[in-house]
Amino acid sequence: MKKSVIVLSILALFLVGCATSFTGGSKISGGPEQCVEICSKWKMELVGMVALGEYTDGCICKVKEAKISTSDIGKAVILSSASGAGIVGVWQKAND
Repeated sequence: MKKSVIVLSILALFLVGCATSFTGGSKISGGPEQCVEICSKWKMELVGMVALGEYTDGCICKVKEAKISTSDIGKAVILSSASGAGIVGVWQKAND
């Protein structure tokens, strides 16, 4: 009996202690102008935007004067998506 109470208590702690939370808005409501402002605050410049379905979208910023290709931008978009890992695997296999 005592052992099962301990096991249940540990399971309950794991379930309660692993909650994920997010802060801030999930949408860029001001479009590219808001992205330029966000990137500027980080001393970066806007190179693109990404829309991830109806839930969220975001800005793609780069370090000012850094060399970046459109391929690098595409990889950043894929890696930031929910299914990015699977797509990256297919992309890498196709490039082998």
